[in-house]
Amino acid sequence: WIEGLLDRGGTIALGADAGPVDLEMSELAAGDRTVPVTAYALTFPQGAAWGLMACALGASLSLVSERTRGTLVRLTLAPIARWEILAGKALACFVISLVMLTVLVGVAHLPFFGVRPESYAMLALASVCSCAAFVGVMMLIASFGKTVAAVEGFGRAVLLVLALVGGAAVPVVFMPGWMRSAAGVSPFRWVIEALAGAIWRGFGLSEMLLPCAVLLAIGL
Repeated sequence: WIEGLLDRGGTIALGADAGPVDLEMSELAAGDRTVPVTAYALTFPQGAAWGLMACALGASLSLVSERTRGTLVRLTLAPIARWEILAGKALACFVISLVMLTVLVGVAHLPFFGVRPESYAMLALASVCSCAAFVGVMMLIASFGKTVAAVEGFGRAVLLVLALVGGAAVPVVFMPGWMRSAAGVSPFRWVIEALAGAIWRGFGLSEMLLPCAVLLAIGL
């Protein structure tokens, strides 16, 4: 029908019976995309955020357990610095989180889900920054209490609130204006934005700088 309205010069040729037709064509860049190709691309960053929460909570409980059982006391007597002990726990949490994200990306590539990231380089950058942020979250949770039960209860409550506020259940775009503003305090909000930017929003390096910088600041 549209081809029938086009003359040989490529312009719209309207006859008396063509009716009121106003055709405007424009190209959309990848960064202009507001809707993912598949719904699984929208939920993938949310699932990844929940996985990072589980890794951080598990590592923090492991650290508290070693402290209550006296393992950390014995480690401090070894010929190693205290920062090396904490660095070992941080590295373990980082590696576990990164492996979890890698496996999740592999599962998302299955034909049933069909999630294909716009940029694997940006996805790698977002994943590293997200893992670094939750290493810092893990260290903070481990200092909330002196027992495993106290840290587990308090840490789970805090992380659940941050997850819900940050869009891990309902995407931030669907929230009221005041909730979108409040979501900025949650690391989940920045993890989801960074991963979504790499997977379906077509973020470049300049657009990825803000969420990655916030995630690294949270980790520090």
